[in-house]
Amino acid sequence: MKQLLTMCLWAAVCLSAQAQDGLALWLPPADRVQTLVKNSHGILAAQSQQAAQLQKARATEAGAGEFNLRMSQQSRRAIDPGGRFNEQLLSLERPVRWWGKAGLDADLAEQSRKVAGIGYADALHEASRELMRQWFALHQLALARDGAQVQAQLSQALHRQAQLRLKQGDISQLDASLAQAELQRAQAAQAVSQAQWTAAWAQAQKRYPGLPEPVWPQASSEVPDLPALQPLLQEFLQNHHELNLHRAEVQRLRLLAERLGRDRLPDPVLGVYAARERAGAERIVGVSLGFALPGTARQAHAAAALAEANQLEEQVQQMTLDLGSAFEARWWSLNLQRQAVTGLQAAAGTQAKAVQQSTKAFAMGEHSMTELIQNRRLAQESFRESQKLQLELVESWALINLDLHRIWDFDE
Repeated sequence: MKQLLTMCLWAAVCLSAQAQDGLALWLPPADRVQTLVKNSHGILAAQSQQAAQLQKARATEAGAGEFNLRMSQQSRRAIDPGGRFNEQLLSLERPVRWWGKAGLDADLAEQSRKVAGIGYADALHEASRELMRQWFALHQLALARDGAQVQAQLSQALHRQAQLRLKQGDISQLDASLAQAELQRAQAAQAVSQAQWTAAWAQAQKRYPGLPEPVWPQASSEVPDLPALQPLLQEFLQNHHELNLHRAEVQRLRLLAERLGRDRLPDPVLGVYAARERAGAERIVGVSLGFALPGTARQAHAAAALAEANQLEEQVQQMTLDLGSAFEARWWSLNLQRQAVTGLQAAAGTQAKAVQQSTKAFAMGEHSMTELIQNRRLAQESFRESQKLQLELVESWALINLDLHRIWDFDE
């Protein structure tokens, strides 16, 4: 059994290292991401929220009971023997937590601290997911920009070639006009893609100052074969912050319900007092004990807290089912994406060879300018579509590894 557990842990470590090595080519440096995430306004707000929750837990553990100091001054008028006397009373009282309430308050405070920690970790994870989505959106725009630039360069070269051959009388004016129209279309597409990239990049720099510009890796790694679904699913559900937050909140509500149930037994109020009567002729020292007479409100509060815990537990069960089915769909989608990328890359290679043949045929007068332009455009579109789908595949793979806490794990 111990050997099997060791093998499973070693396999998980190997998968994590493999995921980090492969995805590091596509993602910004993890230390830069950590700095950007932790300095974002959302995380700073989450830190303040966590600090508030920790202080509330501290107050719960300390208890709401406080010392109460009473002072009174009175004047006594006596008939027999006659006279007027000044009298004073001083008392100090404090409620005392009995019936195991102090221990329950300590447990409730500890669970509240746990909820606060998970909530902050969830905020970190969601901020990391948002940055990753923004990063791949920028990657897509950069890919479109670079593709439009390459297309414009190819169209420019074709236009120069057409003008040269027109002067030599090898092609007609119609073919030269088609080459010029293709160049104008490519330049317009380049201007549009450049504008979209510039706007998105400026917005990203304002939100994430210092974020490096995404670049297509020179030696891009393929997405490895996915492990079996069930172990991944179990790991995903075990590490899911929002689910763990609700689970911890269920435990907190159950402790709160038990604590409110104990309030049906009221805490005694203990006190000591000292009195000075008849202008000091009589001095009194004593202790006091008081009990509240509980009503139905205490029982109702306890029942309400228990009902809220049961409600949240049912929501946790439903959330577990929903998250599990969504993760399973992502797993199958990733497998199909891998197959689609392979097919598109093969089609792009075939289309590139067709362009080479079409270029030779055009030089020999066997293809028209329209056929050459269409073939080159199809080749570029096939190549860019394969790159776009590959980028979507990498994004899906990166998000799964992020949710499995194999990359960008900034939990404290």
